[in-house]
Amino acid sequence: MQLESIEKDIAITLTALASTGAVLKGSISKVTLGKRTRTRGNRVAFLLTYKGDGNITKSLYIRKNQVTEIKQMIGNYRKLKATLNRLLALNVNLFKAKHLAAKMDAPPSRPSR
Repeated sequence: MQLESIEKDIAITLTALASTGAVLKGSISKVTLGKRTRTRGNRVAFLLTYKGDGNITKSLYIRKNQVTEIKQMIGNYRKLKATLNRLLALNVNLFKAKHLAAKMDAPPSRPSR
């Protein structure tokens, strides 16, 4: 039946939601700070930019060796967000299916006088 199928999909989605791992919201920017004074090339820094409390944009310095880990955590956040949206859609479908099933099982109502 459709209800069982939706409930199975919800269970699978909840399992995926629980196994997301560490998450971070934001984006990483590579910033050039200018020329180096003692060696050749430019100075480079990495910044994690995100929205903090009160929707205020904040930036956090990230060391070069942390960039890969932070990108993985941002990817986990995107997967988490997509999985959560899927779970919400499945719950709406489940609600509709249960409502329709209850409507089909209910005895017909009498018209009022």
